[in-house]
Amino acid sequence: MKSGIRAIFAIGLGLVGSVVGMAQVNAGSTAVFSAPTLIRLQLSTDIVDFGSLTEMDYDAGYKELLGGQGVTVWSNRAWVLTVAADAATWSGPWAKPSTDLLWKTRTTHPRVTSYNGTYLGLTTSPYQVAAGNAAGNIGLTMDFRVLVSWDNDVAGDYTLAFTYTLTAP
Repeated sequence: MKSGIRAIFAIGLGLVGSVVGMAQVNAGSTAVFSAPTLIRLQLSTDIVDFGSLTEMDYDAGYKELLGGQGVTVWSNRAWVLTVAADAATWSGPWAKPSTDLLWKTRTTHPRVTSYNGTYLGLTTSPYQVAAGNAAGNIGLTMDFRVLVSWDNDVAGDYTLAFTYTLTAP
């Protein structure tokens, strides 16, 4: 019987000894990545088409195209969107000034911090369309007016190219 008790006592000491004698080592790790500045600009159409003008357009002095173009911005940091005419005059039968193309912006996106909601004539100098904070799928609606007059806008086809520039300063 004593040998049975000694065996149980020895096993018990062995278990206590192995718990007391356990070793532990920890090694820490860190996950890393680099996020470069990423921006994307998308236009719903690259042609803002006013179609054929009518007598009513000439009498009014302009033709308006509400929602003529959608602009979508993606940026992982604060951003600024500008627009500028590629030339000071339209191509066509007469040198129609670029400022005869008026534009304004509409948006309800909460990440847009400022935008131009008043019609302005398009110039060759960049003008701020909108600015905002980092976000994706930021929708802007561009409204346009082309000024027309019986005296100047002779019959023919007119074209004016313009460029949007998105920056993340």
